[in-house]
Amino acid sequence: MKRKNKKHILFPAALLIYVTVLAVITYPRYRESGDWNEYYSVIGISLLLAVLLFFILKRKQKIREQFTKKD
Repeated sequence: MKRKNKKHILFPAALLIYVTVLAVITYPRYRESGDWNEYYSVIGISLLLAVLLFFILKRKQKIREQFTKKD
């Protein structure tokens, strides 16, 4: 039995972990500066990109499976 490669889960999860670590590391800097708009916008855009990447990779995997089943 062959295991399926779950890239559509692995890459967005790695990106979410990366964003979380960066948010924790940069929190003291933004707390001192008080520029919360920049902090939340960077985190929000990164989270949005992770979600979009998940759906794009999932769709790509479905298309790939459809072509392999036809052969």
